[in-house]
Amino acid sequence: MAQEVEAKVLGALLNDRYLLSRVMNDGFNADVFTDTNHRIIFKTVWEMSQIPGQIIDWITIENTLKNKEWFTPEVDQALATVKSEEIPQADQLMAYIEILKDQSLRDKMFKLSKVMSNYCLHKGQYKDQEYVEFSSRIIQTLIEMQKQKVKKRVSPLKETIQEIREMTNRERLSEKNLLGYGISPFDRLEHVLSGVRKGFYYGVAGPPRRGKTTFTLDLASRLAENNKFPVLFYTWEQTRKTLAARLLGRECYINPVKLLTEVSPQEAQRHALVTKVIDRSAAYSNNLFVIEAGRQDTIDRIKAQAYNIMHEYRTNDIAIFFDYLQKIPLQRQYEDIRGQVNEASAQLADLSLELECPVFAISSMDKEGCKLDERPPSYDEFSTTYFARPTMHNCVGGGDLEYDLDVALVLSKDWVATKNLHERLSLKDKEKSIPDLPQIDIINVHIDKNRDSAGESSPTIQYAFFITINKFVEVGFKTEEEYSKEFRGFAKAEDMFGTLLDTGIFKL
Repeated sequence: MAQEVEAKVLGALLNDRYLLSRVMNDGFNADVFTDTNHRIIFKTVWEMSQIPGQIIDWITIENTLKNKEWFTPEVDQALATVKSEEIPQADQLMAYIEILKDQSLRDKMFKLSKVMSNYCLHKGQYKDQEYVEFSSRIIQTLIEMQKQKVKKRVSPLKETIQEIREMTNRERLSEKNLLGYGISPFDRLEHVLSGVRKGFYYGVAGPPRRGKTTFTLDLASRLAENNKFPVLFYTWEQTRKTLAARLLGRECYINPVKLLTEVSPQEAQRHALVTKVIDRSAAYSNNLFVIEAGRQDTIDRIKAQAYNIMHEYRTNDIAIFFDYLQKIPLQRQYEDIRGQVNEASAQLADLSLELECPVFAISSMDKEGCKLDERPPSYDEFSTTYFARPTMHNCVGGGDLEYDLDVALVLSKDWVATKNLHERLSLKDKEKSIPDLPQIDIINVHIDKNRDSAGESSPTIQYAFFITINKFVEVGFKTEEEYSKEFRGFAKAEDMFGTLLDTGIFKL
């Protein structure tokens, strides 16, 4: 069985230089193979891969083995066996590699135990060594074995500091420098977060009807479009068709339900607009995967799917979205929702670090959080205070959720700003024909936690949420002074109105 697994792994690595480099960075080496011939073949291929422009195929491998005088009949037979093996999928390969690494360490540990037994019985080559010298040798061997088990290559900080030196010595090509991936046109959010970062775990929370799914789906499509790498969006709530219609509806300004039921060639103008938007969607649709998740889609299964897609796209870059956290299935059952959420959140944090990718998780709010976002009974212009809003602590079962997150985003409705904008939109010129006003909520996106923040911008960004067409448009920052009675809210509404006019969503 071990020989078969070794042959499958070796065959996969010989056929794919990307996988070979990836597993070597994860602590894989020739010593993992128990078969001497497999070790010889692997070592040869790895040396070939270090030569720039070197072609690696069966002919060049065989020729290199002959030049090194390593091409024995046994090696020839092993190479023929490797050629005949079926290449496993990327997720299978990673599982096989872990099996080989684990077995290799157990074999070494067994040999080490025999050395220690012989020493205790005054046998073997170390029988006359001093105890301190012998124990030091054993400890050093154990440390080396431990390094082999570490998933990522361990290196001194000097290498990372050298990378920073190279970055600081680079000329700036533009005014916008980010630590993460771009998400334009969400420019304010991009600036505050310095882009969407590798290895960061993002939480998005809010009461119902505040556009959490729409907001994160929009972010996912922007990541896929701007950065050209695969983005996985797992949903336990919606269908692929519904979410695809939302993405198209935001561009052609048509309600997704109407887009699916009313648009036809008989309506030439709307049909042409939808056709144009569909054609343009290729900018993100080739890289965006919307998966209708179920009970079988555990985090381990999703990790395996991510490895397969990264291998297919030949990239180390990927982003994963979860809609939503409380519905992610786990391998064990929890008696209370709090334990379930804490376990799922901890696994997502580990996933972001292991794949070194951004992970987004939507979280639902408990009843108290929803009440904090509701219109106060004694509503007036200044009844919403700075603190009267939900936070991550109001997530269902999420008492410790905020501690796992690198970035916490909480969506809530700004009742005062929404009221002021609606008043501005209702100003009509009697001599002009005004179309029906769109349904718009002003949504505050509160950045309650932002690890490694530069700390230079407002922690709250405001969006106009066009509810019927599922579209978010950035309209500005919200500062603490806006909660005072002296603030001129109507002037702010005028600025928002001007911003929305520029989008062309509606015209006077």
